[in-house]
Amino acid sequence: MSSANSSLSEVLTDIIKPIVEEAVRQALNTNSREVRPGAFADKAFVNIKQAAYISGLGSSTIRLYIRNRQIPALKVGSRVLIKRTDLEAFLESNRIRAIPDKFLT
Repeated sequence: MSSANSSLSEVLTDIIKPIVEEAVRQALNTNSREVRPGAFADKAFVNIKQAAYISGLGSSTIRLYIRNRQIPALKVGSRVLIKRTDLEAFLESNRIRAIPDKFLT
């Protein structure tokens, strides 16, 4: 009987596991507050979280640059908004040259 129970358990796991994984994936996508790349592509202003996503920097780093007045920002109520062109100008003005591979080895 234990062999039958074991094989039944394996079969049920193989059937149920993908169903549960898909349900969890859908729940995370519908309830998620994560930044979605296409959600702000045409917006003139972005919030700190979106600016962090666009730049590849952390939200705290974006806040630091705003506090140091390196990135201009607007406060509207409790929201902090950054003009997308200002963010792009900041990123362009802070380029660094790539280090040649011969110096890395």
